[in-house]
Amino acid sequence: MTRSLGETLSLLADKGKSNISNHFYRGIEKESLRISSNGSISNSDHPSSLGSALTNAYITTDFSEALLELITPKKDSIESALQCLQEICKFLENSTDDRVWPSSIPCSIENEASIRLADYGSSNSGRLKTLYRSGLSHRYGSMMQTVSGIHYNFSFDDDFFNALREEESLKEFKNKAYLNLIRNFRRNAWVILYLFGSSPVVPKTFITNRENFLDELNAEDLFLENATCLRMSELGYMSKAQDNLFIAYNDIEEYLSDLKNALVTEHSRYAEVGLKKNGVPIQINTSIIQIENEYYSSIRPKRVTPSGERPINILREKGIDYVEIRALDNNTFLPGGIDEETSYFLEGYLLYSFFGEDKKSDRKEIEELLSNWQAVVRNGRDENQMLVKNGEEVSIKKAGLQLIDGIASFINELPKEMEIFKEKVMASLDKQKLKFEDSDLTPSGKIVRQLKEKNQSWQELNYDLIKSHKEFYEKQNLNTEYLTKEAISSLQEFKRLQDVKEMPFEKFLEEYLKEI
Repeated sequence: MTRSLGETLSLLADKGKSNISNHFYRGIEKESLRISSNGSISNSDHPSSLGSALTNAYITTDFSEALLELITPKKDSIESALQCLQEICKFLENSTDDRVWPSSIPCSIENEASIRLADYGSSNSGRLKTLYRSGLSHRYGSMMQTVSGIHYNFSFDDDFFNALREEESLKEFKNKAYLNLIRNFRRNAWVILYLFGSSPVVPKTFITNRENFLDELNAEDLFLENATCLRMSELGYMSKAQDNLFIAYNDIEEYLSDLKNALVTEHSRYAEVGLKKNGVPIQINTSIIQIENEYYSSIRPKRVTPSGERPINILREKGIDYVEIRALDNNTFLPGGIDEETSYFLEGYLLYSFFGEDKKSDRKEIEELLSNWQAVVRNGRDENQMLVKNGEEVSIKKAGLQLIDGIASFINELPKEMEIFKEKVMASLDKQKLKFEDSDLTPSGKIVRQLKEKNQSWQELNYDLIKSHKEFYEKQNLNTEYLTKEAISSLQEFKRLQDVKEMPFEKFLEEYLKEI
């Protein structure tokens, strides 16, 4: 923000908006792999008891027919968002004989061919979603696409933005404010990997014949001693084809131009794959990214996009409406993969980023951020690992403690009307500070220690937790009736879409590609 924090808070107070926590919202999307009773990836269809993956607002699928995505609506408190997620998880436990894999790194999958693409039916919108996933499998391999995570959506209401803006339109002001949040968030996004990364280990089947940089942990698994989040390494959700994009998020037109460039610039390796195999389409295009969602980033600007529309066009026309944080692993030890402690830290950091200095990013800074990212991914719990901040080396511990202190100082300046929120953020900050003092307290540290001490494999650890998580949900008295109703109505809507007479898919795809 161009104003000082004190000036901004005074302005909000003058306009009756002191309690900022009344003006921001969150929603959670949790990806989880569905596995069969024998511990292998499920080969069954998406259960009809969960409704239609195409039209259910709460439960859909991601890459694979077995990769569930659980979606909470936008909520006005952390507690209500987490309760909704628990309700969806309990409904899931009660609605299928399959089990939910607790971790971001998948179970042992012996045969990549056993990973089925998600099926959304024969409507054009459904076929487009499946074709996109086919393209992902040909570009990156299906194994990498079984990796799951948690996406955290965060937004402010328009009353809040209207209280702060002056000459600019609401759309312009929101775009600038959200992009400033994104730039500041990215400058220290490595902290999310260190504090909450829960993927230091992968089963050997996950690697197969791929080149890798890992060490052997036991007969079944590979790891790095001080890794935090291999999900966000080049073994997981990173793309070498995107290495040279250097998207800076400095302004909305620059961002959309960079994104369009990735959507229309052919990539030689994807061109070699081709658009069809035996006359059947296998990817949407041969560009660096097929669609906007293929761009991998720790955080990105978003707006809800109607079916058939292009996100790039909706963002240009109507502007940014929220940000999506994509750096969170499923916490292996938590039944829902995320808890209040994590959420309050995240929202404290998001506010700190929102109100932080309005400073543009350049290529040099982006290269520095990417270098720090990979250092923490691979070696974040090594006390001798250094980061680079403004061209100077600093230890992860020192950088982390400085960041925690900076967030704490900011939180303390927030008005007394936010006291409950402030207390919960500060309590979480105290917990995170301990993780910088002792890296064994991080989820990744706990995983490595437990596997070694108990002489367990990745499969065994997760299977034990599947049982304890199931017992947890069996004890919860939660309302899931609305989820049953949604499942039924989604199947009816899916049938309606199937029965609609549409243009041939090839024509639909041609029109879709013309829209950018």
